[in-house]
Amino acid sequence: MRSVEAIVPLKLTLFGEHAVVYGYPAIAMAISETMKVRVEKSDKTIVSSNTLTIGNIKVDLDEMRAESSQLNRVLSYVIAALNYFQDRRPVHVSVESTVEPSVGLGTSAAVIVGVVASYSRYIGLNYSPEEIAKISREIERSVQGLGSRMDTYTTSLGGLLYFPRNSDDVMRINGNLQIAAGYIRRATSTDEILRRVKGLRDRGHIVDKIMDVIGEVTELARKALESGDDSLLGELMYVNHGLLSSLGVSHPTIDELVSTARSLGMKGCKMSGGGGGGSVICVREPKSEILLESKGLKIVNSEINSTGVTTKEIN
Repeated sequence: MRSVEAIVPLKLTLFGEHAVVYGYPAIAMAISETMKVRVEKSDKTIVSSNTLTIGNIKVDLDEMRAESSQLNRVLSYVIAALNYFQDRRPVHVSVESTVEPSVGLGTSAAVIVGVVASYSRYIGLNYSPEEIAKISREIERSVQGLGSRMDTYTTSLGGLLYFPRNSDDVMRINGNLQIAAGYIRRATSTDEILRRVKGLRDRGHIVDKIMDVIGEVTELARKALESGDDSLLGELMYVNHGLLSSLGVSHPTIDELVSTARSLGMKGCKMSGGGGGGSVICVREPKSEILLESKGLKIVNSEINSTGVTTKEIN
């Protein structure tokens, strides 16, 4: 075997952003936008990408070294994933994505999941998607610290998933969800936003009360998804967005988009993911993608992916 390629679906968070970090329930969905991670034999370990945009770059002219927060983040995830395995071999890891990194679509988690899935098969291990999810979450936590297991599990397992409150369980939701989604570049990283929310929470109890309501909204949304009640689901999107905005994690462009959607009588829209820009989801209807594009968002393929991460050998 010369190489192994993992195809990892990206994800959208439907309900429960930020609250899920503190044990509250959440709902997420794997989508048809994908990341490909290939591991192949090499004389030395190399990491490359022809598609990931490297932002916030700084160049040290004395040492001729380029520094980038996004580049360093990708490298830290790849290195941590490779170092997890006792059987360490020199490999070339290539990462190709259909979307930009750090836009609320779970690209960081997909990098870890992709490396774990492809490298484990490359060295002869046969992990299940559940095992890949568990290992990837462990690696993500070692690098990032704060955060939830939602992204690594959603990109590993695929489908429409419900994460119960204060539980390690994951439940599949049987629902036919049609949404439109797009993204703008983020002004703030996930790490920074997570630290900001934690600081706000540490200073008083009002944040816990907001998260309690987010949890209640998420539970109602699960029931709406299971019963196919798009009207209730859309209204809950608006409510969830307002709660997240009150935590200071939204973005003016996205707030304006959501407000416009409501004034136009659209069923529902909200931010999706960590915030500070990034992704937006709307209940799919004729005006959805037109509105997203009119506000400068790049449309993504938001059809559900039910397979999760897959791998194939390339000889």
